[in-house]
Amino acid sequence: MNAAEHADLGATSWVEAVRAQLDAAPDHADFYALAGEMAATLSALQDGVNVLRRQVAHYGEGRDVYDDTRTVDPHTRLAEAAELLALLRDDLTPALRRTHAFWASISHIGVEVPS
Repeated sequence: MNAAEHADLGATSWVEAVRAQLDAAPDHADFYALAGEMAATLSALQDGVNVLRRQVAHYGEGRDVYDDTRTVDPHTRLAEAAELLALLRDDLTPALRRTHAFWASISHIGVEVPS
């Protein structure tokens, strides 16, 4: 399986997870487990963005590249794309921090069992 196929599987799995949760009875154990998976997913996304940024930034080195509009320098387009990936990486940082905070917070919740 290539990287794009793995990414598609991950996205499809999250769609299915959301659908399953829609029908699930609310349970703090599920909240906790899902928060952990969200944190792992956001961390993997951040790592993936970093890999892509490095690859995109150097993609035009040693190969003839072109921009399909033929109006923009492809090296300029690649630099812009690499910068957008850097911004995306930076945007994921607070989301990951909030996910960890939610995960920590929900871990303190329990349900009293009637005696």
